[in-house]
Amino acid sequence: MWGALTGNLTLALSVSIIFELFWLDLVPAGTFIPPNIAASNLAALSLIHFFGFQKPGEIIFPVLLCLPLAWLGSRLEHFQRNRQNAGYNLVLSWTQKSRFKEFAPRKLILRGILQSAVLNMIFFCGSVLCLITLTGVLQSHGLVSPPVDFFSWGHLWLVASLGGILSLRTPRAYFILACGVGLVAVVSIF
Repeated sequence: MWGALTGNLTLALSVSIIFELFWLDLVPAGTFIPPNIAASNLAALSLIHFFGFQKPGEIIFPVLLCLPLAWLGSRLEHFQRNRQNAGYNLVLSWTQKSRFKEFAPRKLILRGILQSAVLNMIFFCGSVLCLITLTGVLQSHGLVSPPVDFFSWGHLWLVASLGGILSLRTPRAYFILACGVGLVAVVSIF
């Protein structure tokens, strides 16, 4: 959707692939609330668009800066779920014969959706404004200047795919990863 709205589908998909690969390990199973990938992805795309970043080397900083938003988003969702648990007690009270006429799940659902929408909007807009301010301050002090021409999308996707490798949770996969990193380090030195 971001790519369609901004007209830069390639950039939106390239950044989204990074987040998908990075969080590949975390599947929403059972009561586990996974990181909110959409919040961090959309925030990174907002920063990239706001500052006019185009090259993969320029995109490293916004992506790294927005990664914590995924965890903060999951904490917000946990907070929302705890608040909305009060609705469960209301439903139980409606099932009593004396209060059955008060049964109105539509109101309960609407209230839950509105609470979620408002909290998520405040969280997202506040986070993006803070990140834009922080990035602007860091740029004005010359602290955000990666080697732009050194990195390609392949480099970023390779680093992000470490999330998938780490999800294997086997010592053999970690050993092969360590050997690969060591080999890359040796090759890049010579």
